[in-house]
Amino acid sequence: MKKHKMIWLVLIALFIGGGSLYMFSQGNLFSDGKANLRTSKDKQLDYLKKHQDEIKNFVKSQNPKIDSVQIDWAETQWNQVGNGTPQGAGDIIDVYGTFNNIENSGWHVMIDVPEGEFNIRAMTLVNYLSVGGEEFE
Repeated sequence: MKKHKMIWLVLIALFIGGGSLYMFSQGNLFSDGKANLRTSKDKQLDYLKKHQDEIKNFVKSQNPKIDSVQIDWAETQWNQVGNGTPQGAGDIIDVYGTFNNIENSGWHVMIDVPEGEFNIRAMTLVNYLSVGGEEFE
């Protein structure tokens, strides 16, 4: 009888120990794991949204007739800049939107992401501010 109890205790200890090792190998036991599932693009988009005033002010500074700027986050794109070399010139984020609540207006700002480091101050207006495909003056 003592032998059976000892075998059961050993089996239970192995089962609990194996389960514990498996859980430790899966990462943090006290998180839901969702934080680790966020991609770098999601993190960069969150960063952009926190700094949207800087983007809006930059677009406003391009023309004194611009009173308001709307950002279309759904149109945000991540791209690589090519410079003729295999490694390219780096990554960029393209942000698009409208201004003065004009439906067919548009602007496009490119933000440099050198070596994975986000640089909100390195914004460039691509092309020109437009309304209906024509340059906004």
